[in-house]
Parts: sequence; C-alpha cells; structure tokens
Amino acid sequence: QLEDTVVEWCKIMQQRSPLALRMIKRCLNAELDGQHGLMQLAGDATLMYYLTEEAQEGKRAFLEKRAPDFKQYPKFP
Repeated sequence: QLEDTVVEWCKIMQQRSPLALRMIKRCLNAELDGQHGLMQLAGDATLMYYLTEEAQEGKRAFLEKRAPDFKQYPKFP
C-alpha cells in the first residue's frame, strides 16, 4: 500500500510546476544544508526573479535609459 501511495503522489507532483517544486525543495533543504543550501536557494530565487516580466521591465528601462515603470506589479511586505 505504501508503494501505491508513493506512486500516486509522484504522478501528482509530475503535473506541478517544475520551478515551484524546485523552490520548495530548496527551501526545505536550505536549513539542513547550511550555507551551501542557502546559496542554492538564493541562486534559484534570483533566477526565478530574472524570468519575470517585472525583471524584464527593469532591463528594458535600463537599456532605454528611462525610469522603470513598476506600478503594475504588486508590492508585498
């Protein structure tokens, strides 16, 4: 029964966002892996940010020598 449950969970996880799963794994491992785990988490978080439209707006603004327009993006505390 355990193996069937594990296979079922794996099938569910295969349908989820690979980046979200990667970030969850990094977050869970960060504490146990110490400095190395925190560095991996920070690297993945940075990669994730640079893939966003918000980061692309910052890049475009820099290349166009103008102030970025971040008003359309939500602000979180």
